[in-house]
Amino acid sequence: MSLGGGYTPWEQMLYQFTNQFASQAKYDDFAALAAVTAASVAYATKGYLWARPDPYAYKLYERPQQSLSTGTTIQQSRDLAQRLDEENADVAILWASQSGTAERFAARLAKDLSRYLSVKVLLVDLSDIEPASCTKVPEGKLAFLLASTFGEGDPSDNMHEYWEWLHTAKGASLQNFRYLAFGLGNSKYKHYNAVMKTVASRLDAFGAKPLLPVGYADDAAGETEEHFLEWKVRVFTYFQEQLGYKLQEVGYEPSIDIQNDDSLEPIDLHHGIPNTRTNARGSSAQSKVYALPITQTRELFQDTNGRNCIHMELDLNEHPELKYKTGDHLAVWPVNPTVEIERLVSILGQEERRTSPCHIKSLDGTPVKVPSPTTLNALLEHYLEVCAPVPRDAIATLATYAPTEDAKQLLLSISKSKESYHEYQANNYINLGRLMEKACPGEGAWKGLPLSLVIEKLPAMQPRYYSISSSSVVQARRAAITAVVADKPLQSQDRIPGLATNYLLSLKSSTEQAAVSHPNGLTYTLPLEHQPLQASHIHAAVRKSTFKMPPTAATPIVMVGAGTGVAPFRAFVAERSKLKAMGRDVGATKLFFGCRHPQQDFIYSEEFDEMKAKLGDGFSLTTAFSRPDNKSEKRYVQDCVEQEAEEVCRLLVDEKSYFYICGSAGMAREVSDVVNSIIRKRQGWNEEQMKDFADRQKKQKRWLQDVWG
Repeated sequence: MSLGGGYTPWEQMLYQFTNQFASQAKYDDFAALAAVTAASVAYATKGYLWARPDPYAYKLYERPQQSLSTGTTIQQSRDLAQRLDEENADVAILWASQSGTAERFAARLAKDLSRYLSVKVLLVDLSDIEPASCTKVPEGKLAFLLASTFGEGDPSDNMHEYWEWLHTAKGASLQNFRYLAFGLGNSKYKHYNAVMKTVASRLDAFGAKPLLPVGYADDAAGETEEHFLEWKVRVFTYFQEQLGYKLQEVGYEPSIDIQNDDSLEPIDLHHGIPNTRTNARGSSAQSKVYALPITQTRELFQDTNGRNCIHMELDLNEHPELKYKTGDHLAVWPVNPTVEIERLVSILGQEERRTSPCHIKSLDGTPVKVPSPTTLNALLEHYLEVCAPVPRDAIATLATYAPTEDAKQLLLSISKSKESYHEYQANNYINLGRLMEKACPGEGAWKGLPLSLVIEKLPAMQPRYYSISSSSVVQARRAAITAVVADKPLQSQDRIPGLATNYLLSLKSSTEQAAVSHPNGLTYTLPLEHQPLQASHIHAAVRKSTFKMPPTAATPIVMVGAGTGVAPFRAFVAERSKLKAMGRDVGATKLFFGCRHPQQDFIYSEEFDEMKAKLGDGFSLTTAFSRPDNKSEKRYVQDCVEQEAEEVCRLLVDEKSYFYICGSAGMAREVSDVVNSIIRKRQGWNEEQMKDFADRQKKQKRWLQDVWG
């Protein structure tokens, strides 16, 4: 007997199978029948009850740099020449950014060129174009490139494809490619602005034509903003004198529209979950963002004396898919302090509007940097950097809306020159709310200031990155971070509180209340609003790092860290202690650690004593104290490295040890200089031989740095 037509071969086979077993039923047969039936059900329900595809996956591929909240689903061409033609643009502005600064500058440049010179601009994330399509850009068009350098001369995540093309393309011709370039970096780093220098060099080698010398921003002294403004003046001058554009005096024109919509329900709104963007073609180094429970916090400084260092541990168990490896980083999204939010809302006279649902839409085609729909409360608490300094050119724009003549003259006097701006900045904490309050205080005093201008001028909230100070081998489902509370002193004896670290300090003070205060006098409303339980969570993501231990535990390692630069080394040593206890062969583990005073800020000292007991002579810790008691000698980590030159050289050269530096960029440069010097002296090498050795070590990932400015 067989089934009639209309049935699939699978259904016919199943029918014959069950019919046969019905006449010759045995216990094993029924077991087999049950297995086949289960398989049949699984096959039939695939895609319905299980293995359901992500309905938004295609959107991440089509628009890797755009938040899903915008609703954009149109796939755009990756051909730069085609995009310029389709949008009738004369200029393409391509940006590559890690922390968001280059992206922000690119958006400002696009808007200013359009408004003041009537230039038709295409603003593009560098990962959204096919690199080779630059060869097809016609001579009548030109391009801007803005790119940042981070780490050891590394390109940003969204530049990886373009970076690879620049280094591997053969026979590419950019004879018609005219460009202007601006790089962002920090001269304290050894590879200052290396990315843009390399990009310009490779473009020129392919025949591209630079229209102006490359501009460089140096953040070592906080000059990035001023260097950008100076470069932009040169760009505007070139456009007027060489390209024939005419400068127009225009007033403020909003680039976004904000519309209240009371029909929206709370579930429709963005209340505080970070506004992140997935880059499908760039690096997949960073995980999704999760609300992670805080399981432990403690003060690490023995004598705080106005200073704090926080150890915080976060539970990953609620998110099985979230994993980290020893040496990775944790990206933490901070929350703005309530006192600064209240100041800004009050002086803008926006109290009645702060909880109203609203849509925020672009008026000029530029992607909106904040999620929509949302509320003003959420914007000022989670999505905009309310505490950020106000750029000089933004102060000049602000002056046009000053409610009094005195307020206008004060703002104009601050913004008239680089010198006047820096002088005021050295003595005053000038975030937007404080600046307006200084110029003209009073509730609603600045009610005439367009809210769109406030949203445009405040930068989007960016995560802060911390080295994970725990080992994934020791505690795989709990990640620890270590952070010194950073407050910048001013000449006026006032201080600028570090946003993220003071937020973490607030969380340490209480994990149960919705709002807490801490010693610096700032109050934070913790995410999510009106939910006290969320006070024990932070929004964070794991970022993969190349700062990794050797593949085998038997390989020696030498580590140099100062201050919280010891954080990843706490993880390294803890992991080796665990492996040693498991009977594994563990190589020499040498750590140089520097801080101010042995009884004040020697963090994790007791833990290192415990690890020493487990590792025995295989672990050595050399300390350097820069502010010891009068009887002691002031020492820095580079001094200790030099004093133990023979042992360090033996490990690095003879034993092929891995070498790690973590801490400030200035410290890292001095340590590197000392290591270069002692190896050259011991080996009798010249500069070229030493460079070859260092380059080889770095290429093999045996010489690694994790540094900051």
